[in-house]
Amino acid sequence: MRKKIKRVSGMVAVSLFAALVTPVMAAGNADSITWGPGAGKSSYMANVRVENLVDKHATAETRSLFAYLKDIRGKEILFGQQHATTEGLSITAKDGTQSDVLNAVGDLPGLFGWDTLSLEGHEKPGAGGAPMGQNRDKLIAVMKLAYKEGGVLTLSSHMPNFVTGGSFYDTKGNVLSHILPGGDKNSDFNRFLDMIADFANHLKDESGRAIPVIFRPFHEQNGGWFWWGAPYRTKEQYIQIYRYTVEYLRDKKGVHNFLYAFSPGSPFNGTEAAFLETYPGDDYVDILGFDTYYDGTSAGWFDTVVNDAKLISRLADRKGKIAAFTEFGYSGVKQTGAKDLQFYTKLIGALKSDQDAKRMAYMQTWANFNTDSIFVPYRNAPNGLGDHELLPDFVKYYTDSFTSFSDEVRAGKPYSRKVLAAREQPFMHIVTPTGNQTVPMSSPTVLRARAVNQKVKKMTYRIGNDPAEYPMILDAEGFYYTADWSPSAALEESGTTMTVKSYGKNGTVLSQTIQVFVGDVQGNTDPLVVDTFDTYKGSNELLDAAYSPAGDFNAITLDPEHKNGGKYGLRFDYNLSGQGYTGQIKNMNNADWSGANKLKLWLAPDGSNQKLVIQVNASGISFEAYPSLAADTAGVVEIPFSQFAPAPWDTSNAGKVMSKENLKDIRSFGIYVNKKEGTAGNSGTLYFDEIQAYNDGTGGVPN
Repeated sequence: MRKKIKRVSGMVAVSLFAALVTPVMAAGNADSITWGPGAGKSSYMANVRVENLVDKHATAETRSLFAYLKDIRGKEILFGQQHATTEGLSITAKDGTQSDVLNAVGDLPGLFGWDTLSLEGHEKPGAGGAPMGQNRDKLIAVMKLAYKEGGVLTLSSHMPNFVTGGSFYDTKGNVLSHILPGGDKNSDFNRFLDMIADFANHLKDESGRAIPVIFRPFHEQNGGWFWWGAPYRTKEQYIQIYRYTVEYLRDKKGVHNFLYAFSPGSPFNGTEAAFLETYPGDDYVDILGFDTYYDGTSAGWFDTVVNDAKLISRLADRKGKIAAFTEFGYSGVKQTGAKDLQFYTKLIGALKSDQDAKRMAYMQTWANFNTDSIFVPYRNAPNGLGDHELLPDFVKYYTDSFTSFSDEVRAGKPYSRKVLAAREQPFMHIVTPTGNQTVPMSSPTVLRARAVNQKVKKMTYRIGNDPAEYPMILDAEGFYYTADWSPSAALEESGTTMTVKSYGKNGTVLSQTIQVFVGDVQGNTDPLVVDTFDTYKGSNELLDAAYSPAGDFNAITLDPEHKNGGKYGLRFDYNLSGQGYTGQIKNMNNADWSGANKLKLWLAPDGSNQKLVIQVNASGISFEAYPSLAADTAGVVEIPFSQFAPAPWDTSNAGKVMSKENLKDIRSFGIYVNKKEGTAGNSGTLYFDEIQAYNDGTGGVPN
């Protein structure tokens, strides 16, 4: 039945909870019973629903929420907003009792989001300088208000840079290598996780039952704006830090009211491999999600959303997970001037048009922090704002029978289903070193491995083809099996495999093999050198570990034939049949190029006349230059920094020029190929070598 609009005549909404009905009571605090493959059967158990969650000890309400979100897929989609009751433009209090959404349509969101920044005091309801316990209690208070209305709660995590002390936008320091076990900042990261665990274990309803939360760490990891983004870590490091986070909270700190969401940024070009590149595994993820934002002009964005939602929905079906649109919005919307006044109805219409794409459990937009970026249109806002121009379309979105807000969620009783957690299958993984890591000859490397859901009799490791197995010892905390490994001199400057086996007391054997390299960590000692491609020991695995892919399909390999010098050049095979762009990005570790005035590289073009993009991120600004691919003659290309300009999509930095000041902080280097109108064919091969910054003495770079 289509919803009726409540209190949308323009009058100011009264207090949030005075206007809503009595909340549904949560389910009873039933014991967490495991059930699954290999377990005995009984008439009672045969009639009880069983779901496979990350946490086999998840609370009854958490198990119920998982089942509820699976059940609604394809029938309805929950609308959610970050800071729905603690930020807003039409509200007078930001204490969890008012909401722009409520004022706009007379109903609360069905899903409410906050971030660990609130626990740190950087976002409401937390306060800067306040004790951690006080910020925790304030966040718990507003979450409990939302939960009492039947709302679903989410918590994202914009973590600080544990190396520099900067924000999540500070990409310096190769942070993941420092916070993984054995890293010098691992204890700092643990303290941050302790803060999250303390919050989770205090988040309880009036009856003392733990309140469920969807926890979404390390999101949009395939982008380059966060320190856990693609240019600043390997995929193996990402997988291990995500697993570490889950295991620390679940197994060390006893957090059993979390569902775990995995949410890279769109697009994925219709390929599961793109979405799953950093996937930590089915044992660590409950919700498969994706994040993407509309710019108001890209008509193809809605088709991309449908394709991505379809891909993720099918994956979720196969894996027994929940599919969700974990973050979306219309970027840059101001008080007036929006280019698309039908954004919400277009989006829900696009999702509904496909039987798989419509099976998102929820879609969550961002916070109304200020009028610079408005994600939910307001009604009757003070200070002369009045009604936002997107409000009529948002009302239509609300009245669509497929969208669910607080009233529908409360009626669905998300916390009252009787559900058991499936017994987890045994799993073992090597924690350190990570795959394709280069380990030193000068000191022993600590091997760490963990077996989950297996009673271990012994754990061993072996190196390469040597059949000998060496023992690993359980550490003092009883968490990891460890061993010190000193590579033999014969392995220096070469790769080898490392195999760990875990022997269970019941006769099961778990095994994992990774490749590692021995010797100096790959890279150029000269900060002006981007790459000569001679430091990877001839290994394409090391090359792949140094670069991160973006966009459509491409493959990079070392090529001994096409080069300008040394042993190898880079072969770059691309295909533009998806989004129309593809690229590779390398972390430059904040190199100082302030003494240079040009970039030069050896290039063998393919005559395609596609658009080649050379991108240099200097002090957070993505500057680009566009060497021609019209010819097919190889040679050295020199590009003065004066010819670099901010990327067209980076409108906030339009007009800026490369200066000596921003050249002091080179964060990443990227090679992209964009589809150019009027060009024939979608695929080709380019070759690169000896990419570096230098100074030819002619100046041209402002201070």
